Amino acid sequence: MRLAILASLSLGGLQSFAQTTFDIVHSNVSSGFAVGYSVREIHDGYIVFGSQTELDTVNQDCSISIFNEAGLFVDEYYLHRPRFEGFGSQDPIGTIPSGGFVAGQTTFSGGEPVDTVFAVRFNAFGDTLWTKPLLSDTFASAVKAIAKGDHFYFTGLEASGVLLGNNGYVMRTDTSANIELFRLDPTLDMPMTLDVDDQGNMYLGGKSRDIGNGKGYLLKIDSMGDELWHAYQPKPKGNWWGVKHVFGDKLLCMGEWQSYILPPPGEPYDNTMYLAMYSDDGTLQWQYSGLKGKPTSYTKAFFTDGYQDSDSTFIVCGPIQQLAWNRAVIYRFTADGDSLWRRDYAHFGNVVNPTAFPEIPWDIEPTSDGGMVLTGETWNGDTVPPYSDVNMWLLKLDAEGCLVPGCQYVGINEIAYGLEHALRAWPNPGTGRINLALDLPEGLHLEGHLQLQVYDARGRLVVNRNLGGQLAQDITLDLTGQPAGFYSAHISDAHRILTGAKLFVQ
Repeated sequence: MRLAILASLSLGGLQSFAQTTFDIVHSNVSSGFAVGYSVREIHDGYIVFGSQTELDTVNQDCSISIFNEAGLFVDEYYLHRPRFEGFGSQDPIGTIPSGGFVAGQTTFSGGEPVDTVFAVRFNAFGDTLWTKPLLSDTFASAVKAIAKGDHFYFTGLEASGVLLGNNGYVMRTDTSANIELFRLDPTLDMPMTLDVDDQGNMYLGGKSRDIGNGKGYLLKIDSMGDELWHAYQPKPKGNWWGVKHVFGDKLLCMGEWQSYILPPPGEPYDNTMYLAMYSDDGTLQWQYSGLKGKPTSYTKAFFTDGYQDSDSTFIVCGPIQQLAWNRAVIYRFTADGDSLWRRDYAHFGNVVNPTAFPEIPWDIEPTSDGGMVLTGETWNGDTVPPYSDVNMWLLKLDAEGCLVPGCQYVGINEIAYGLEHALRAWPNPGTGRINLALDLPEGLHLEGHLQLQVYDARGRLVVNRNLGGQLAQDITLDLTGQPAGFYSAHISDAHRILTGAKLFVQ
């Protein structure tokens, strides 16, 4: 048994090194923003559903972007109307089991007195098959779509007249978007997320309006539209951004909490990343408070999305903004809420002069090679045409959450800055003698000396070298005595993995 386990681990390490990883941005060439909200693996690549500026009469249109297996941009088109529009934010797209995708698209503003929600069906390549209006009102939105069995499900917001207040809704349709069930819930002031189990029970998450001026609210509704139970977040104030039915009979809730609605005079804001697991009868099983954001209003510190992995663990992600430190964080947890590891990424690392620009992962999905892919937004402060400072982000990682495979061996999980282009290797592949060129940003603050560590595919340390404090330097590696195969090189200081490269010895 032990030999079998060791063999499995060795094969797993080799598979991890063979996985394709990348960290890319897609910029809008119409002098506007680009954001990704849902990503799915498709044949020969990835599809991202998002929102961008297009050269038409308004500056917010729904977009569908195609990338190949290496993360290179392939094609793009827009699902646009002569109004502002959106799919929702955190992973709003539903995957249809028989193939293709479904979305709720909202059109708003543009001089019209009402908002309209459309159901949109796409094929497996992201081509629009049809659209159908579902709902029109003074205020209306769709924030999440689910495809389950022979039904589509939608949740969002509806309000008739300015003074009547907001009502969360859940809607079930057939696969032609004919409405079968529609339910309003006045307690759900801000619906954010939805999941459906195999029995057709619906789980809505978001923010309530009736206690403490807004706290996380979870609601279970049966297939007839009747409420079975509801549960308030056991915190003074907060929100659920995502809910997933996992491990057969549990509900993973992902969001945030705050200590108070408004802080007392002189007191800072308190924003905290937050997870909770409920049983499907509404019993709270455990809760986890994560990183705290910087003590100002509108700080981003919340979990957005996650998934149950193929083993007994789950993956979650979200943005965190702290003083001079903005990252997308990715965690792996056990089913009981114990953290196994954390990885932190920022495409535009802002490591020299950190700013207020956020790094937001809106969706994370498992991939067929055992890894994971994320989409979201990354900011760089570039306002020079034809680009905007808001960029669509696509991040492909291996099963251990590594951009450079082997990062789990380094022993530093705190920060991986996303400076992968700061280390070049040649010849690569090579016969054993490999040159490295390190070029870290000028002025980068180091915690101690730089360290070079090289690991083979099984996690064996083959090089461990102190590089001192020079940010730009040339390094020669001699791996001629090592077996042919994959290796990984990692540059770190005392607390952070800064950059790295995949190496191959022939």
